[in-house]
Amino acid sequence: MSVRYNVSTLLQEPIGAVREQAIDSRVLVGDEPTVERVHGAATLLRTKAGVLVTAGLQGTSHDQCSRCLKAVDVPMRLAIREEFAASVDANTGMALPAPEDPDMFRIDASHMLDLEEAIRQTWTAVLPMKPLCRPDCAGLCPRCGRDLNLGACGCRPEADERWSALRALAHELERK
Repeated sequence: MSVRYNVSTLLQEPIGAVREQAIDSRVLVGDEPTVERVHGAATLLRTKAGVLVTAGLQGTSHDQCSRCLKAVDVPMRLAIREEFAASVDANTGMALPAPEDPDMFRIDASHMLDLEEAIRQTWTAVLPMKPLCRPDCAGLCPRCGRDLNLGACGCRPEADERWSALRALAHELERK
């Protein structure tokens, strides 16, 4: 299914007219684009400038745990509230002036409202910076690469040389 909607009849109705749309689609999302399924519902509200879209969507981001590198599915909850400006008057077919905000989403000349870019931007904004397979993930040993969730490895802790003077003082105090 697509996330493109023909809103020509909605644009011909008075301000305040509403349409409800069920969404169940695959869209290109994320920083490293992948096709993911999103589903939910959207309300399309006729405004003076075009159509206000309010949508609540869910999906799943397939990612890697930032600590242990295992595959992890991150549940995504998207709340979209964006106004789409009409580019052509639905009654006359005349081109409308561009909106003052250059980043405002536009309804194309065929009266098609495309939600995919709004979904992609929202998805990218809510992606966790460091996804985890679980909150207490121990990660990987930086020396041998062992998954520390499975148990400790045999590596000795690395000594930070910046603390060597303090360690020497501690040893000297222990001898006294």
